[in-house]
Amino acid sequence: MKRRHLLAATVASAGLITASRASRAQAFPDKPIRFVVPYAPGGATDTSARIAAEYLSNKLGQQVMVDNKPGGGTIIGTEIVAKAKPDGYTLLLSPGTIATNSSFGLKLPYDPTKDLMPVIGFVDMPLLLACNKEAPFKTVAELIDYAKKQPQPVSYASPGNASIPHLWGEQLRSQAGIRLEHVGYKGSADALKDVLGGHIMLFSDTLLPTGIAVKDGRLRGLVVAAAKRTPMLPDVPTVTEAGLPASMQAAVFFGVMAPGGTPEPVVARLNSAFGEAIADPTVNKRLVDLGFVTVGGSAADYGKRIAVETEKWRQVIKEAKIAPPG
Repeated sequence: MKRRHLLAATVASAGLITASRASRAQAFPDKPIRFVVPYAPGGATDTSARIAAEYLSNKLGQQVMVDNKPGGGTIIGTEIVAKAKPDGYTLLLSPGTIATNSSFGLKLPYDPTKDLMPVIGFVDMPLLLACNKEAPFKTVAELIDYAKKQPQPVSYASPGNASIPHLWGEQLRSQAGIRLEHVGYKGSADALKDVLGGHIMLFSDTLLPTGIAVKDGRLRGLVVAAAKRTPMLPDVPTVTEAGLPASMQAAVFFGVMAPGGTPEPVVARLNSAFGEAIADPTVNKRLVDLGFVTVGGSAADYGKRIAVETEKWRQVIKEAKIAPPG
């Protein structure tokens, strides 16, 4: 009898805990939400987070406050969320480094698979391959043909060693069977200046800021690494239109993550709210005008995306023997 009473009490206790969690999830949110952006204020990435936060503040009835925590190659801001209380009130605008840091096997102050959990894919910033207007090629096919005839590797710039544009350049080198030599810069601005000045012919970068130079006619766009042409550069072909395999599609991708252990009903609520924000015509247009491609989908979709990107870039890094960021 004592065992029966104990079992009944345990079941009842478990039921109360479950009911309590469900009640808290239904009440979520009942206080402001902190949205950590691991970048400095300003720029398209920070702006995209603020656009979403503005919509969500109205949608959820609680203020969603963007908190910029730059530094450490996005590790500082990511660690803050990874070690926060798992209640849904601290979120991360998770950058593509969530995958590439793991691809490089970096020792991190958190476990990205245990201390963080996916909420939703947010936006992609497609990659763009552009060249100086005086370059002796106007298409990817002509670039490949030109590179194969040169006695020395063709140099290409990227906004930084171990960045996704750098990794994509190495993927292009391997896929096309050509010799390319990487020149890493500390950001897009200096690299763009040297490409415009003719000091280096090729530039692998994100759609912004380099797409503006292409749109203005100061650079020539060769390919946008996306499935569809971008409204910003409607005349620049996609990877498949340029004769490259679909596996060459690439972007600096962003999603939303919560601390590991955040209750599933809370994650579902956040996923729904962010999904509605992305689908809102006004929000969507503002993000697209910034050069982004909106994503959305389930939390599981975003988790799978991280896993696929991690393995993809791990293979590129291994084949090209790329040194980790430092």
